[in-house]
Amino acid sequence: MAHELAHRILSDLSTAFQRHPNIDEVGFICCPTCQHNRSPVVVENNKLGIETWCLELIFPYAHDKVLRARGRDDRGRKIKVSRSARSLLEATRAVLLVQADCLTAWNIRKELVEAEDLKCTQDLKFAALVLTKHPKSSETFAHRRWLLKQIIQKTTSTSVQPSPIAQASHTNGLVAGDQASSGAAVEQPLNTQHGTKAGGTKLPCDEKLLETELTVCQSSAERYPSNYYAWTHRAWVVENVARCHYKILMKELCDNRHWISRHISDHSGLQYRQFLLTQLATHFRLEDALQDEFLPVLTAEFELLTDLITAFPGHEALWYHRRYVFQQWESVLSMFKCPKSDNSASSKNHTHLQQQHCSEVPVELYTHSASSFSRDRDDSKLHAAVVQGNKKAKVDSTYTEHHTIQTELEFCRNIMATSQDGWQVRLAGSYQHWLQQRILGQDNKLL
Repeated sequence: MAHELAHRILSDLSTAFQRHPNIDEVGFICCPTCQHNRSPVVVENNKLGIETWCLELIFPYAHDKVLRARGRDDRGRKIKVSRSARSLLEATRAVLLVQADCLTAWNIRKELVEAEDLKCTQDLKFAALVLTKHPKSSETFAHRRWLLKQIIQKTTSTSVQPSPIAQASHTNGLVAGDQASSGAAVEQPLNTQHGTKAGGTKLPCDEKLLETELTVCQSSAERYPSNYYAWTHRAWVVENVARCHYKILMKELCDNRHWISRHISDHSGLQYRQFLLTQLATHFRLEDALQDEFLPVLTAEFELLTDLITAFPGHEALWYHRRYVFQQWESVLSMFKCPKSDNSASSKNHTHLQQQHCSEVPVELYTHSASSFSRDRDDSKLHAAVVQGNKKAKVDSTYTEHHTIQTELEFCRNIMATSQDGWQVRLAGSYQHWLQQRILGQDNKLL
């Protein structure tokens, strides 16, 4: 009896997908027992709902079909899929909607894709549906990367393969491990001399595919806080699908700015921002480009962090991100050997909160008000200004005096003197100690 009921529910689920091909979200309806003589599968406005009482029936039934299809011979070797494609699609779909990390089900769907019984675009759409219910499913994101590799290989099989380059490493290993096994080659930065010139070239990927993938990552990050898997996948997409195109990097930096302003404790989102900044640095390799274009980007990052730290005290993720930005700043200064200001800089009494005016960068395109972090500033103007040339970003000789150890220490002292939040004061003290111990190194003098 239970077997027949499970078969009927699985059939209802398949019928729902046939009648409503545009289902874009799935959820479970809390219903411990069957209270009505009707199907537990409901579709309203392209939203799929499954009553919870039937899960204990449909999952074992579909999972058993999946395991039988994935048999092994006497030597333990896997036997190829032995059931019809339609039956396997129905079974794996039911399993993955309930348990998204079932690797066996995803592997069967891979074989169906390779056998051309299932299109990559269709499976990408289904995987996006699974993520609406299981936004932190690592196996689902891994399957999406496999599908994207198949699409990339098909679109580049007849074109000349670009020469790969060593990818710039980024903090905390955001996408560590995936690049080495990816089937797609990563192209040389489109212009290694002047980053803005790269923005006018054609994107190395399908814009619609890229936009869809970034939207899926955004949706998953919204559904689950600090979603490491979503941000890791997003970084992989930018690196392997968009090939770290300058235009995409700048657009992502602008879009992520608004997101970070609403998720100030999200470590994973800030790590993704660090990945973007690290990749942008590879587009500005000459000293002039680093000084004229990358330093204004880092300045904007300092200003953003100053506003967020001041307006929302006590968030550790922001302080750790500030460490990264300061390290990038010091690295750039050392690359083109700009003179650093000495200890006498503190006598100028210019705090980091109050003075950021030495650059000609249009600040209104970069900064947000501390009281309102919205899109009223129209971040797209920032993207357009930088991509089209950003000729206003001329760095003055005094530019390097505004982000030194002294100014950062003054910023910490100002926070500790004015903040009434104990944890904020402690975070500022930790950042001050880091500046003295890690940046000053063996010198380690009290400033």
